[in-house]
Order: sequence, then structure tokens, then C-alpha cells
Amino acid sequence: QDVWELLVGVDQQEKNDQLVAKGIQFLSSAASTHWPQSPFEDPNVLSGICEKVVFPNIVLRDSDVEMFEDNPLEYVRRDMESADQETRRRSAMDLVKAMGKLNEAKVTEILVGYVKALMGQAGQSAPEQAERFKDACIYLCIAMAVKGQTQRDGVTVTNPNVNIGDFFTSLVISELTSANPVTNRSVLRASCLKFITVFRNQLPREQIGAILPAICKHIAVECPVVHTYAAICIEKLLSVRDKNAQGQSAPRYDPAAMRPSLLQVVDPILQTIASGKGIPMNEYLMRTVARIFGFLKQHGAEAGLATLRPLSQILLAMSDNPSNPVFNHNLFEAIASIVKVCVPMQPDAVEAVLLPVFGQILERNVVDFLPYTFQILGLLLDATPSVKPLYQALFERLLTDQLWRAQANVPGLVRLLRAYFSKHTSFAELLRSHMEAILMRFQFILCNRKTEASAMDLLNSMYMHLPIEFYQQHFKTLITVVLSRLQSSKSPKLQRDFVISCSLFMHRSPSNLLPQAMNEIQAGLLLNILGSVWMTVLKMSLKLDERKVCTLGLAKLMALDEVKQNPQLLNSCCVSLVALLNLLPATGKVEEEGSDDDAPLADMGAGLEFEVSFSKLRNTDLPGAQSGLAPDVPDLHAAAKAVLKPNFGPAVMQLAQANAELQPLAIFLQ
Repeated sequence: QDVWELLVGVDQQEKNDQLVAKGIQFLSSAASTHWPQSPFEDPNVLSGICEKVVFPNIVLRDSDVEMFEDNPLEYVRRDMESADQETRRRSAMDLVKAMGKLNEAKVTEILVGYVKALMGQAGQSAPEQAERFKDACIYLCIAMAVKGQTQRDGVTVTNPNVNIGDFFTSLVISELTSANPVTNRSVLRASCLKFITVFRNQLPREQIGAILPAICKHIAVECPVVHTYAAICIEKLLSVRDKNAQGQSAPRYDPAAMRPSLLQVVDPILQTIASGKGIPMNEYLMRTVARIFGFLKQHGAEAGLATLRPLSQILLAMSDNPSNPVFNHNLFEAIASIVKVCVPMQPDAVEAVLLPVFGQILERNVVDFLPYTFQILGLLLDATPSVKPLYQALFERLLTDQLWRAQANVPGLVRLLRAYFSKHTSFAELLRSHMEAILMRFQFILCNRKTEASAMDLLNSMYMHLPIEFYQQHFKTLITVVLSRLQSSKSPKLQRDFVISCSLFMHRSPSNLLPQAMNEIQAGLLLNILGSVWMTVLKMSLKLDERKVCTLGLAKLMALDEVKQNPQLLNSCCVSLVALLNLLPATGKVEEEGSDDDAPLADMGAGLEFEVSFSKLRNTDLPGAQSGLAPDVPDLHAAAKAVLKPNFGPAVMQLAQANAELQPLAIFLQ
């Protein structure tokens, strides 16, 4: 009773916001709790709360509209990123949800009636008041309808008593497509765009396709909140995915159909960013550019090439003072998404735009941009048919101690070295003369827990792309260094990476080199590692390309006399093959495969430490790179059968008679 009287009696001044928010939160707790003779069971009480508490606190005040106009970034963060937990509007929306937990149908019925009455009042009110009433209706609808949501996927569960489609048709579509200039009623237009963003999963594809040109028009509006909400809306719509008949996830919308509307928004976005209008370094706008080209792929190639130049000019301008790490990440993501599509077809044109800019970033040592620059240079070098002088000149600098000491640089440096390794014919002399320096950098990053995974990536890149003679003289030392780290670390992740790396080496190199190196380090070492570390790792969850190299590497190891003549170890190897080949429905959880092109763009900025954190770009591999460690093995079962059947068919049959676990393998090899 006291809280109710406080909430009804307190005025709309900002100084009371926290008090009101706390009071409404108290009501929310009470409304969502089962208690005898609860007043929240009474329709009159519910109506009173809706009229006297919910509506006055969900409708925008003059001070809220001032924030909308004068501090757009704060308004967007509060409204779109839920940074508004202590605000009146958020508390009122939470109260609607709380009341609906125990009395959903009753509360919805009251609120739907209230929304209809408000819409009627809006028709008879002054334009400014009408706009705020309609805006409040949208937020009431969101509060009523949303029952479950995630940041990544949006709304997943809705209130069946709320007809979202009707509301969308009657208010949202009519407002966004009205004949009024798009500069009119900015607050309401922003709310309509938010409504589409929130209910992107529930609104039908055809309706979104029809209204997309109207959404895109709002990108050119001068009002910062409106063009930012339009950008967020487009970005979120393009990330919507549906399961197809086979249970695989695929984008809901067709890039070819959406292409004309989407490409129209790119220039206005870049002009807004370059001119510094609205929100400076607007990360939401730049994320939308990255999403558009990631979504369009080949359909955006021609426009993408034209977009690279203004993006590179923005990049140079930002390099003087790279103060917004999230904006920087999205800027490089936009460049990478275009490069990934354009560089295979027009590598020289792409390099002509980007190499001078990257040259300046490296020359001026723009620390915040180096991790990204190395990644994109790796992608460019992979695709170029003619190696430009910059790559030759850059190589020695890449191995300087200072660069590798900054942890943020390490994954990008490893990515770029991988490109040098894959072009080893062009860089043979450089690589041979610097192999010792490369291995010293490898040892340095292996001995740090935060960079040891990158060290194993570097090792795998060597095994995959470099001929053995480049590093054969150092191979025994290399294995000794890794084993020493393995012994001191005891990390399951490092053990996993070690076994995958050794399997890759076994698969791609002469089969006696690794066993020979291990047994030279210590007699019987190979059998010891196979029995302790190797078999443990093969029970872990592995991706398809990892299972490919582990299977074929293990098959080569099983052919060694010392393994063949050890029945217990041979039996363990065969049990591992059952899991690796997925021969039992219940064996080994297989990690889901697939491209991460459509994953959400991460809000990755500066870490908690006083250095730039590494943010991996999603688009730094050429199309088809998903085959990963085993591009030469299209079909795991066929490759495994070809290796195993001639050598182990009879032996497995014999072992399977004594061990039922091996029956699936025996059947597979028949």
C-alpha cells in the first residue's frame, strides 16, 4: 500500500527516477510471487496498476526526448543494449512481465484494451502527444509479447495472447511507409524500427521483404537515433536463420533479392561516419556495413571493391586517434568481408587500395590496428598471384621481438606467417635463412599460456605448407621443446593440440620421422606418449578436419612394428578408431562444423589489461578454408578404409572376436 501511494504520488522529475524504479521493482517482485489472497489476482487492481503506474512511466517525458535529441549514444545504449535497468520505462516494462507471469491472459486482456484506448486517444491528440502515445503502445506491446529472448537470436518465446502481426500491420508498417517526410516523428519511427528488430524472428519473410526499402530509407535521416536504429534493424534482420528440412541452419533472406536495397544504404552510412555527423565513430553503422557484405558475399563483390576506397580513407583518419575499439573492430571486419569476396577475382585492384594504407599503419606503428592489419595482409598474400615488394620488405620486421611480446599481435602474426609458408616458392630464401628465428618465436609464444594455442597453429601451418627440408634439421629440437612444455603445463587443451599437430605431421610427412625423433629423445618415448596422452585425446570432442588427420595419423602409427607387436596398445588404437570414424551413434560428441560467416559480430574491444586485446576477424580465410587441416581428404571413411583394410583387416577381425567394442570397426573394414 505504501509503495503504491508513493508511486502514484511522486512527480515526473528526473531526480525521482531511481526512487520510482526501485518502487516499481518492489511491485514486480510482489506481482510475480505466489501468496494467499494476492491483490494482483483482482482485475481492478491490475487495471489500476496499468493506468496509474505502468503507463505514466512508460510514456516518454520531455527530458527523455531531450536525451533522444542531444545525447543519442546514451539513448541508444539504454534502449537497445538494456543499459537502462534503473530507468522508469525499463522498470514499467519489467512490471508488465512480472504481472503476466501468474496472470498472463488477464493482464494481456487489460493491456490490449488499454493499448486500443491509447491509440484512439492518439487520433484525437496534438501531433507531439499522439507520437508519444503511439511510442508507448509499441513498448507496451514489446513488454506484453516477449517471454523469452537471447542476445544472439532475439525473441524466442512470445505471449500467444498478443497478435504481433496485427500490431505490425496496423501501426508499424503504416508509420514507416507513410507519405510524411522521413524526418517527421523521429521518436515514433525509431520505436517502429526497434519493434521490427525485436520481433525479427516472428515477422514473416514476405512482409519484411516488402518493408525493407522503407527501413533502408531511414539510414539517410539526419536524426542519429533513427539512422542508428535503422542500421541495427538491417544488421539483425540479415542475421536471422531458419532450420531447413535437413535440420541445418540457413539464412532466412535471399541475398540476390535484398541486394538492391542493401547496397543503397552503404554510401549514406559511410558519408555519415566520414563527416562525423550524429554519433562520432558510430560502431552500429559500421557493424551494418560489415554484415551487409558478409551477407551478400558474391552478390556484393562489384560494389564492395568501390566501397574499399572510402573505408580505407576512414581507416587512415581513425589511425590518428583510434579511441573506440568496437568501432575499429567493425571497420576492419567490413574491410575483411569485402576483401574475402573481391580478392580471389581482383587481387591487384584490392591490393592497390589497401597496401599503401597498411604500409602507413605499419610505418607509424599504430598499435591498436596491428593485430587486424596482420590478419588482412595474410588474406591478401594468400590470394595474390604476384608477390608485391611490401611482403619481402615486411618479412624481417615480422620477426622482431617487440611485435611478438604484444600478445594481441600473436594470432595475426601467425596468420600472416601461414601465408608466407603457403607461398614458400616465392619466399624460399627468406624462409630458409630465418627458420631459426621463426622457431625462436615459436618457443617464446609456446611458453605463455595465453599464446600457446597460437604456437600450435604456427606449427600446424609449417607442417601443412612447408616442405620438410625447410625445417628437418630443427625437427628433433622442435619436438623436445613441445614435450617439455607439455610436461610442465598438464593442460588438456595443449595435449589435444599436441596430438592433433603430431597426427597432422604423421599424415603429411614420411611416417618414420616422428617415431624416430621421439625415440632418439628417449627410448620407448613414442609408446609411452601413445598410451598416456594420445589415447586420452582421441576420446575428446573433435572437429571433422581434426578427426580426419587423427584417423590417418593413427593408421600410420599402427603400421609401426613396435605398435603392431603390442596387443594392448593396438587394441586401444582400434577402440579409438571406432570413435574417430563415428561408427557408433553414441560415441564421441562431434563438434558442429560450418562457416562462421553468419555468426554475430562480436563487441570485442580493449581487454581489461593495459594493452590491445586480440579480436579475430571472421573473414580472414579464403572461401573453402573450412576444410582446415585436411583439404586433401574429402571423404574420411573412404580414406580410412583405403589405408586400414589392406594392413589391418584380418588383425581387427581377430581382435573383434575377443572384444565386442571392435565389432563396428570389423564390419566397417569388411
